[in-house]
Amino acid sequence: MKQLELDFNSINLSDHYEAYQVIDKGKNQICSWHDSLSDDGKMISYDEYTYNTTQCMDFENWIHIDKKVLGKSAFKWISIYLKSINRPADRLEKLKKALENMNIPFEEGDWQTIDRNCERNKLN
Repeated sequence: MKQLELDFNSINLSDHYEAYQVIDKGKNQICSWHDSLSDDGKMISYDEYTYNTTQCMDFENWIHIDKKVLGKSAFKWISIYLKSINRPADRLEKLKKALENMNIPFEEGDWQTIDRNCERNKLN
């Protein structure tokens, strides 16, 4: 039987979205972060991903908005709104508040995981 070979480096995730935009990314002495807005045709998602932390933890917070309740320019409006917020730490909360004020339903979630490679590097 032939072994199946997967080349994950050749996968371009932006091919799976109708629209994708990086809202903010960067790093400092404590962590790295990547905040993005995406549209997969069914929902618009805003994700805040924090990684390479000094505690060897990765964190992600997100909001998913069903496109059925949105107009055609919603992705662009949300993108402009998120980029206009001066304090990046408040983006998620301000977006949730704006959606609530406009009676737009959304789902939110989060997860965290331990970066085992980071832990091994700290031990060596």
